[in-house]
Amino acid sequence: MITGTKTLFSIILPVYNVKDYLNACVDSIINQTFKDFEIILVDDGSTDGSDKICDKYSSEYENIITFHKPNGGQSSARNKGVELASGKFFIFVDSDDYIDLNTLRMFKDAIDELGDLDLILSEVMWDVNNEGVVLPRSNKLNMEDYHLLDGETALTKMYRTIPDWSPCGKCYRTEYWRQKGFRFIEGRISEDLQLIDRVILEAKTVSMVKGHYYYRSRIRTSTMHGNYYKLVDDTLFVIDDWDQYLQVKPMNEELKTLIYKSLANMLEHTALGNIYYAPKDKREYLLTESKKCIHILKYDNSIEGKGVRFLISALGIRMACHALNIIKTKRKKRMSLE
Repeated sequence: MITGTKTLFSIILPVYNVKDYLNACVDSIINQTFKDFEIILVDDGSTDGSDKICDKYSSEYENIITFHKPNGGQSSARNKGVELASGKFFIFVDSDDYIDLNTLRMFKDAIDELGDLDLILSEVMWDVNNEGVVLPRSNKLNMEDYHLLDGETALTKMYRTIPDWSPCGKCYRTEYWRQKGFRFIEGRISEDLQLIDRVILEAKTVSMVKGHYYYRSRIRTSTMHGNYYKLVDDTLFVIDDWDQYLQVKPMNEELKTLIYKSLANMLEHTALGNIYYAPKDKREYLLTESKKCIHILKYDNSIEGKGVRFLISALGIRMACHALNIIKTKRKKRMSLE
């Protein structure tokens, strides 16, 4: 951990090949109206010059620290950032996004009013195609509904509107995170889905502020892009891991049902529909793993969910997945022509 005077906020930025966006992101933090913060730039083996931009910032600002590491993925970079954080609270910001200039001030005001909250949420806004067209992620959020809640109540309300698995746009009390032993699973595509809801659920005190986190809506660079085997395998891992967690974790039935419904949707679209995009020698393994999760499909009573269950009951899991893949491929072709 970094020694010295304890700051209020540590802002953690995993950095990997984002030279076109990094300056705007860091500047949105430097120019915050509340100034008691440090920025931790975790360079995850960038090869496009992002590492040099990080070094330039840390040489010019005493409260900006750069840590260089071999490429290990975003989860690895986030975990390292938490290890280095000296702030009482910390915030994840993806280095190609940016935050409203008053975001830290709003987090500070919430802490002053409500005490040392375990978690503070903020609104996520979409910057569509990075063209300055900003849209709210959900029009259903009411700040007053999230003034001061326990984690279970907060997560239930979130699932009623829109689930938010992103670790960004949230302010975490550092001691809470560390005492609970939270860590992102490294090497998995869907690490956010496995962890963040549990961070919210375990919290004793949660609130929300209007400080905006701006997500740039664009195709992001990923070493995993196009690797359907890993996409499906990691998704099945997350679903099975959640299933085991839900079987032992006490919570209200509404929330449990909402989470299972979300998992069922993920199983249908991200896993089953993509198995036949994976290499032939990997499909048998994925089909076997998917059978462990099939019971979750009962929670999706939409027309599409019922259709998937019908295909499986009529054709079996193998042919059903093949049919879903054909449907998905035709849908992609149709969308590309529109």
